[in-house]
Order: sequence, then structure tokens, then C-alpha cells
Amino acid sequence: MNYAMILAAGVGQRMRNGGMPKQFLNLLGKPIIVYTLEKFEQCKDVDRVVIVCHGSYVEQMQNLVDLYHIKKVVSIIVGGSDRQNSLKKGLSEIIAIGATESDTIVIHDGVRPLVSPLTISENIRVAEQTGCAITVHPVTESVVITENEEADINNFKKRSATYSLTSPQTFRVKELTDAYREIDMLDENEMPLLDAAMVYAKSGGKVKLVKEQGANVKITTPEDFYFLKAMLELEENKYIFGL
Repeated sequence: MNYAMILAAGVGQRMRNGGMPKQFLNLLGKPIIVYTLEKFEQCKDVDRVVIVCHGSYVEQMQNLVDLYHIKKVVSIIVGGSDRQNSLKKGLSEIIAIGATESDTIVIHDGVRPLVSPLTISENIRVAEQTGCAITVHPVTESVVITENEEADINNFKKRSATYSLTSPQTFRVKELTDAYREIDMLDENEMPLLDAAMVYAKSGGKVKLVKEQGANVKITTPEDFYFLKAMLELEENKYIFGL
């Protein structure tokens, strides 16, 4: 069985919107989180959905699930103090409601509503074969990686070998559970483990890439909000005019 974990516990401090978490902001008459949930509802390879939500908005989230007839949602739980704690709480919930070691978990940001159902399905296919899949987007600009304000030729990376991480990230339950179990406390100088894929890689797992071409942006700033509005209007116009 394939489970989806939708992370929607953030408070959206960078949106400067007066306190409303960005996942609940209305766009073209519908909250952003609903657009995201609908993509998983449409994906034939997703069986059940668990939402990890901000504690003050669980009732509101349930009301939206009911209003928009999101049938695959089986649980809405309160998130943790940060992303990793929310991930672990979501993983525990999915196991508690019956997931087995061979089942698959698709982890996605609630504020990435432009994800393609095809990308979700490809994540599941790859993770079922290898244990882990993460979604990446090929960069369009040349990249330089340096820890200071200088660079030499070794700091410049080929665009064809450079990607930005998006989501979803997908795992077999056993591999993800083992990764969290094996991770030791980080030293102060180590890179912080910001998501499940980094935990998996830190524990020794090989991360397989699923390349996407669409605009699967994360809505973080007011500028992202208006970009999303334009993309949704484009999708609607394509449908209306048969483009």
C-alpha cells in the first residue's frame, strides 16, 4: 500500500500575511493546501493520505477535507516543533494505522500545489524498486558552490550535473524507519539534516533521483503566491481552450 504524508504544520513567517499559515491562503477561491491534496487524490497510485498539521488548525483542515471531498485522507495529526519532528510524528502515525515494512511513504510539502500526479507515481515506482526516491529539478543557471566570497575553477559545477531539491521524497517504510533509528546526534559543525532524504543519506542509503520539468515551486514568499496564481490561471486556460 502507498501512503502519502502531507506536511502542513508551518506558520509561514515569510509570507507577511498577518498570521494565517500560507497553506490556508485562498487562491482563485480555493486554499493552497486543497490544490495539493487534490493532486494526491487524483494520483491512482496513492491509497491513503496522512496530514501533519499545525495544532491550531486541525479542525479547519478537517473542514476543508470534508468540504472538498478529499476521500483518501485517513488521519490529521498535530506536527512537531520542527520539520524533522513533524516527519517522525507522521511516520509513527502511518505505522500506527497499519503500514507494513514493504509499504511506501510519499512525503510532500503542503505548499507545493503544482506537483504532477505523474511525478508522484514515478517516485513510488522508483522507491518500490530501490527503497528511496527524491524529486529534483534540473537547474537552468550555471552554479558555483563555495563557503566564502571567492571561487576557483573547482567551485563551478556543470548545469547538467546540478539539481535543486523539490518534493515529494518517497521511501519504503522499512528503509525510512531504519534510517531514523540509526541516526546519531549531530555534531555542532555538521550540516543540519533538513529533510528525510538527508537522514536516509546520512545513514548510508543511496538516494535515487526523479527528475521533473514542471514548475513545482514551494510557496514561501508573497512573490511565490503571485507566481502560483499565474500558473493556476495558465492551467485553467489550457483546459478551457484545449491547449
